[in-house]
Amino acid sequence: MLRIAIDGSVDGQFGAAGVGIVIINNGQQSQIKHVLQGQMENHEAEFRALIHLLTVLEEESLENEMIICQTDSKIVYDAVHKRHHKREPYKSLLLEILKHLDNFSMFTLNWVPDRENRGADNLARQAMHEAKHK
Repeated sequence: MLRIAIDGSVDGQFGAAGVGIVIINNGQQSQIKHVLQGQMENHEAEFRALIHLLTVLEEESLENEMIICQTDSKIVYDAVHKRHHKREPYKSLLLEILKHLDNFSMFTLNWVPDRENRGADNLARQAMHEAKHK
């Protein structure tokens, strides 16, 4: 079973962005920070964090693992569970997420408060700072 925390971070209201991911697999922790291209607002970065995670898991052929993922983004959590969002760019990003999720047999997304997602948040902030200085 994999336990995963994801987060997105943006410089200000709209700006450089990054993603942070913490994966715990059989007691071994791995950390991923990923610089996002372009500028965006925070909700978009949060959706892109989940897309990046799903892409990484597919590249590692982990689609059949039991995966419990946590996010502190209520908008991402709600959109995935409702399988719907009416506004762009979230609608298109959600469709991309749902296409990825179709490949996973046991993927659960949970919402947690910010304070329970600090590891992923720290990585996302580091990636965002790297994006600012590119």
